[in-house]
Amino acid sequence: MPTGRARWFADVLQAGLDTKLLAEQDILVHVTPAVLAGAMPKDVLVRVFDAALSAGTISPKEVVQTANPELIAEHVAPAIVWSCIAGAAERAGIPEANGGKPKDEVGARELLRRGLASALSTGVLTPKDVVQHVNAAVIGHFPEALTTKLLEVSLAAGKMSPELVVETLGVESIAKHAPTGVVWACFVKAGEASATATVAKPTATPAVPRAALEFIDDDVASVLVDLEDSTALDPAVLERRTRELDDRGKKGTTKRS
Repeated sequence: MPTGRARWFADVLQAGLDTKLLAEQDILVHVTPAVLAGAMPKDVLVRVFDAALSAGTISPKEVVQTANPELIAEHVAPAIVWSCIAGAAERAGIPEANGGKPKDEVGARELLRRGLASALSTGVLTPKDVVQHVNAAVIGHFPEALTTKLLEVSLAAGKMSPELVVETLGVESIAKHAPTGVVWACFVKAGEASATATVAKPTATPAVPRAALEFIDDDVASVLVDLEDSTALDPAVLERRTRELDDRGKKGTTKRS
């Protein structure tokens, strides 16, 4: 069963196709044949090949009709799907780079409206996530009728919460009146989080416990003490100490046996 994230991705991809901000060939730039072959269930690939063999032709549009947005969102890696959506938004000018406007503002706002509604209904975004970007500075520039309504409802409730703001203004008004780059920032938060959520973090290498030195043999200790004396570095002294340790070690072994 598709997750909330997959349903949201599918809705945004379909909205992109419906508004012409995204074309089938744009999808296949990211969801390449290799990706499709590795990710799609075999029965989907069978249908793709069957349709192509029956028609004698194959095109990006025909492929995406079979391996549709819902299947892509469910089976292809989130990072790839998000890169496809983000690329379409960038080409359309939705993030408003350099203060510009979307090339097709009507289409851009419709995509944002559908995507925002889907994100809220599937739980991909919460009202708090939305108000983080559609904040007081943005809302203050909404049409007077909307700001009046928000004040009236808030005063009647005695509070102003993200849930109340989103419910009162409505998704349609937010997508229509907020700068497209602001609404897109909400999508980025959800999209990038979805794309990285399934990336496994490297497992930390467990520390190898070091053996604790519980005691030091008296003879070894005497050698260490002697090493502080410069005369202990004399080769003859070192050789004598080594023989003494060897002899005592042999005696200890004999006693234990």
